[in-house]
Amino acid sequence: MESDRQYAQRQVRQFKTDSVAQIVGSGLGHSKLLVSRVKRDTPNHGFATPAQPDAVFSVLVQLRSQERRELYLEDRLVHQGSFQERTVSVVNHWQRPKANLLSAFDTIIFTVPQSELNEVAKDQGVRPVETLSCEHEGRIDETVWGLAQSLIPALERPDEVGLMYAERVLLASTVYFAHAFGRMKQGVYKSHNLSPNQVHRAMELMRDQIEADLSLSLLSSELDLTPRQFIQAFRRTTGETPDSWMRHQRVEQAKTLMRLTTTSISCIATRCGFRNERQFTRVFTAVVGVTPNVWRKHVLH
Repeated sequence: MESDRQYAQRQVRQFKTDSVAQIVGSGLGHSKLLVSRVKRDTPNHGFATPAQPDAVFSVLVQLRSQERRELYLEDRLVHQGSFQERTVSVVNHWQRPKANLLSAFDTIIFTVPQSELNEVAKDQGVRPVETLSCEHEGRIDETVWGLAQSLIPALERPDEVGLMYAERVLLASTVYFAHAFGRMKQGVYKSHNLSPNQVHRAMELMRDQIEADLSLSLLSSELDLTPRQFIQAFRRTTGETPDSWMRHQRVEQAKTLMRLTTTSISCIATRCGFRNERQFTRVFTAVVGVTPNVWRKHVLH
């Protein structure tokens, strides 16, 4: 079976880049959701073609202008010219896309499988989305631009991104693409809060596995909800997203360990579910307002 890493690498294999950063997460079904940032600072890349036709769409966001570019679909030239910064475009891999990248580029690419679009429509109780489409010259979409901008810090540190955050943002992105580029109708469903027992169960699971990189799929299945239903109900009930709640719990546990033990900061970071001391320091400082070392010195004196 193809691993997440192998899947992610396969989706960008056609690019000769100076740098690639990727985040992958699970979708509603068995699909993988992926966002990649591909960057090249020199011109004349040449042709970039996916390895083989597949039931996958690419939603591309230009972080810098491409002055010269050609796009071929099924060996027919459909666009020639520039793609300005902020331009959003959609490519259907069944159409055998081939891009002649003549200028330097810095692009965010959301990889959206057709199977995940089917699951999104099923989850919302509407007809399946048959395709995603956009003008060949692209369009400006402030929502997609905002999603891309919000993911840049995470793509700069992909090894520190938790599954809950990745799955939440990528799922929200896919739902938006289904509406904006697939004309999916708004589902009619009753919003609800979690019951006290469900809240207790969810929080108990997260506290018990605070060191683990829990997925939304696992948490939601324990409550017989889909990930989307769980995210919305948890936020409506607690005022926080699951990943934000978990982050604050980890910081509180770290405070307790720093106050009551002499354990090193690096060990505390690991015990509280952070990938490394750097991530712990960044998150702790954002939540508390001071670094862990400063907080500990203040508390102990």
